[in-house]
Amino acid sequence: MPRFIIDNVPEAADNIHLIGYADDHSYYSSFKPGTPRVEGQCIEALEDCAKVITDWMNQNRLKLNSTKTEYIKFASQTQLNKCVVNGINVNETHVDESTVIKYLGVWFDTVISFDRHITEKCKVAMFNLYRIKSLRAHLGRKPLEQLVHSLVMSHLDYCCTLLYGLPDCSLARLQRVQNFAARLILNRRKFDSATQSLKELHWLPIKFRILFRLLCLAFKCVNGTAPRYLCEYFIYSTTGYSLRSGPTFTVPRTRTRRHGDRAFSVAGPREWNKLPLNIKACTSLTTFKGKLKTHIFALAYQ
Repeated sequence: MPRFIIDNVPEAADNIHLIGYADDHSYYSSFKPGTPRVEGQCIEALEDCAKVITDWMNQNRLKLNSTKTEYIKFASQTQLNKCVVNGINVNETHVDESTVIKYLGVWFDTVISFDRHITEKCKVAMFNLYRIKSLRAHLGRKPLEQLVHSLVMSHLDYCCTLLYGLPDCSLARLQRVQNFAARLILNRRKFDSATQSLKELHWLPIKFRILFRLLCLAFKCVNGTAPRYLCEYFIYSTTGYSLRSGPTFTVPRTRTRRHGDRAFSVAGPREWNKLPLNIKACTSLTTFKGKLKTHIFALAYQ
């Protein structure tokens, strides 16, 4: 369905891109803040695209639910203050601008700080931890660890690559939840060393778990098993001479550390280039994960 829609909106979809999964789809475009004319043209293009989609759905006995349609702008707070449009018309319904939206289980805010996402994940994880704690006396070590992995760590790990590059103060809340989970499994007291508990369980701290998953995704891109639009970010650099670390990928230049350096197109190739050659040379994902965890574990607890 998405491909059919795109092929039927060549004019309305100019400079408009589609991302989606199953029945959740998003159309997006970009413009330079502070230029009302360009911003207006961008909004008009989105409205035209929504109209074409509505017409196509009506022809196929479907309905676009305007009440569930959301509109949001992503930028730094300084750039957002330059924008003048605060809504969009979809199927004759005005959709006000949102400050936070939930898409595929992830909460996105306008400045991409993921504060709401972290709050929601910590809330669910802590709720499950207290429920597990009430059963600890009736469970052995292995069942307890399995419960924590399935009901707690799964929330902390969900789409955690999006959190790459966030400041330590933002990740600290997730780290406290992980520390609580480690102490719960090992039946440690509140003020016992969390680092020692994590090392005993052979768990990576949150910041390094994010790095681990980012590099696993990079491995799939390098070996062509990731989606094509992600693989396109990995372009071999042409230096004219061979390096001991093996072939490297081009890292795009960015103007901002807060947003640009966190993009996968930048972080993926940069972190991959830092890996030792024996890890990058792996051809199996299982072997790569084993060597990568050993490498990152040493970095985390050095």
